[in-house]
Order: sequence, then structure tokens, then C-alpha cells
Amino acid sequence: MKPQSVLSGVLFLFFLGCLHASPGAAQTPAPPKLEILGMKELEGEIEYAEEKIDQALKPKVIILLDSSGSMGQLLDKQKSKMFYAKKLFGEYLRYQWREKADVGLVVYGGRRKQDCSDTHLAIKAGERNLSKIDSTIKKLSPLGMTPIADSLEIAISQLKNYPGPKRIMIFTDGEETCGGNSCKILEKAIQEKIVDLEMFVTGIGLDEKSKDLDKLRCLGKTFGAKTPDQLSEALNDINNSIGMSKDGTRSGNNLFVESPDPKATVRVYEWRDGQRVYVRDFMASYGIKLPPGKYSAEVMLDPVYNFKEFTIPLKRKVTLRVSGKGLLTVNFFKGLLDVEILNRDKKVVQSFVSDEPTLVKSGTYDIRIAGEPFFEQTERKFKIVPGGKHEISIDGVGIVQFNHPGNLGIHVYSGTDKEVGAYLTNYPFVLKAGSYRFFLNDACDLPGITVRNEKQIQVLQCLKK
Repeated sequence: MKPQSVLSGVLFLFFLGCLHASPGAAQTPAPPKLEILGMKELEGEIEYAEEKIDQALKPKVIILLDSSGSMGQLLDKQKSKMFYAKKLFGEYLRYQWREKADVGLVVYGGRRKQDCSDTHLAIKAGERNLSKIDSTIKKLSPLGMTPIADSLEIAISQLKNYPGPKRIMIFTDGEETCGGNSCKILEKAIQEKIVDLEMFVTGIGLDEKSKDLDKLRCLGKTFGAKTPDQLSEALNDINNSIGMSKDGTRSGNNLFVESPDPKATVRVYEWRDGQRVYVRDFMASYGIKLPPGKYSAEVMLDPVYNFKEFTIPLKRKVTLRVSGKGLLTVNFFKGLLDVEILNRDKKVVQSFVSDEPTLVKSGTYDIRIAGEPFFEQTERKFKIVPGGKHEISIDGVGIVQFNHPGNLGIHVYSGTDKEVGAYLTNYPFVLKAGSYRFFLNDACDLPGITVRNEKQIQVLQCLKK
């Protein structure tokens, strides 16, 4: 059913040519010029905070890793779940080896097909042989079943006599396939008075609310990891949670770096007799334990961020906070898109338009980009680093302007004749590239118009006879 025309009786000739806009065809204000800013103006201040270190025992951790046949399925349409698990846990266990941490690995389903007894302690907690750790990870291959409950029993048996915090990370891409009941295993541990036991569950390739994880939610906090980045973020979040003691402080380590990229490498130097001496590298969010003294650090962002000098006092924790601003440009066309910077609480903290280089405080944000009323996309967890020059390019969309003598409502339909929405004539608007119908009135109806993926305005109009 066509919308009722407000100009019935006026005859128009259908003219379907899509013309390039002339200088006067679309009145779009040019964005103001932005002065070129020097790097000094992009630098932020160095901040650090001192907090007491928890002197309690470090957590002992067992990882339960799925090596069942389904781990051979793709996670990102290019590489398998197992590929990313091996890459991630290889890096993680090497880091824990450097820190002399008590972290072990139980693998299930990785040695035999159709065998529910296929679960074993592949790396004991606190393993000091790095070549053994590396070779064990390299040999992992998706093969068998998913005996999660039996694997959990092995992990608890490894932890139960440890007097400090006991933590278990479970990584699986599906539910138990061997009839075990992980909830009952936990109940048994509670009855045996195994104290300070905490578990975390991550679904590889699964949404956090997936039904495949329902029978594991009794164990503890559950994470979803539908992408490689989400898998890495889940491990990072769990690792940070494990490092927290009950009073909210982190155990053991005394130097941390809050960075827009929590996985950024931090290079530490010690000042000795006026000379800067290299100490070692560590991952920003994991932290490091250093003796009291004077240090400097480089956070390996782009550009590199420097902490020129700071002191680690005795029995205190130091947190270095990367601050400052980076330059962000959303590339489109003549400032037609609105850009909103959203913080972790999904609140808008800054807004501007496309095609204007804009200074944004360093951090990790969701960036919402919209061309009302038809177009919107969000860049998730976009990192802004101090002094960095960041760009987002918008593709797969076109720009349309329907010219007409007078401002009237124009109805837009998809190629299947489903109404997309309405807008005004004589103003440019953004649509995803594709086929559309544009309806002004009974005498001005333009079907089969292709909106092209290009950065220039397609002008449509109906001419009088």
C-alpha cells in the first residue's frame, strides 16, 4: 500500500538517473579546520598509586582445557578453537613459568577417541621445565570426548592439600558428554571442607548465556568467548580475579600498569648509580614483583609510553596509569556521521562528527557511529593510546539526497518492499549499499534504485512533464 500523497493532482515524470552532486546540490557545512597538534600536547601526566601488598600465600591454579573433537571447529571462520587455545595458553603458561607461579594443566579428550576416561594432568602446578610446557601445548590436538566432571576431580585432588587459595579455570566448547555431574563434584569438595576453592567457567565459541553451559554454572562465574579476542579477555579477567585477595588487593606482585591495552608489554628498567639498567618485560595487567628501588618503564603502545622515573617502596604496591589523549578520525564524507564515545557503563563521554580529527582521552571504549535515521554501527572495545593517531573507516554504505521543491517526507523501502523508514527531501542521508525504492507520492515513486558504496552523494529527483 503506497503512502497517501500530500501533492496529489500534481503530475511528475519519473526520472531515475542517479546524478553526482553539483557543488550546490547538497548543502553540507564543511567541518572546522583542526589545528595540527604537536606530540607534547598529546602527552598525559604520569600517575601512580601506592597500596599495601597482601602478604598471604599465592593462589594455586589448575586449568581444565577441552581437547575434544569439537575443538577442531572454526572459531573465527579461519582458525580452529584449538589453534587459539594453544596460542593463548602457551603464552599464559610461559608467563606463569617466568613468575614461578603454581599453575597446572589438566587436558581432557585429547588422546583417544570415544574414551570417557581420557583425562590427565598434562602439566603439574609449578612445573619448572619450560621445554616440557611448550612441547605439551604443541602436542594438543582435538580428538575425543568431554569428561568435565572427571577432570574436575583430578584438579581438586591436586589442590585440596594446599593451604592457600585454590582456583580452577574450566575452558570448554560444550557440555559434559560422559554423564558426569560437576555440581556433585563441587558438593563433595564442600562436604570434605576444602576451603578457599573458587572456579571459573569459559565457553569457547559460546555465548555467556548458552544452554551448553547451564550444567556448569553451579561451579562459579561463567564467561562467553565467541571470538578469539573474547577468549583472551576471559582469561585476562579470570587471571585478574584470581590475583585478588579477599580484601581487594592483589597477591604477591607489587607493580601494575593500567593501560588502554591490558595485554601491552611493559619494559622495566632499574636506576643504578645514575644508569638505567634493563630488568625484564611483563604484561601490563598481570603485574610483576620487584624489589624496592627506583625504576623507569616503557609501555609498548604505538607510540611507546614512558614512565621516566618512579619509586617502589618497601611492602607497598605501585600502579602506573597510562593517561593522555590520542587523535581519532572517523573517515566518511563531509561530517555526515555522528560519533559517540561510550565508557564501560555505556554512557556517552564525548561526541563529535565524522571527518574531524578529535582528541579523545586514552582508554578502551565502544564507539557508536550513526547517520540518522537509517545507519548505525558500533566499534567494540576500541583502544585509544596517548599520542596515537587512530582511524575508523566506514564502508559498505552510500549517501542519498532526494531533491524536490519544498521539504517533504520521503519514504524508503528495501528491495523486498519492506519499509525502512522516512526522511526529508533536500537533505543527505546514509544507507547501507543495496537496492531501494524511494516514494514521495503517487506521482513520484522511484523503485529499483541502487545505492552505491561510494563517498559521494547520489542525487535523486522527479521532474515535471
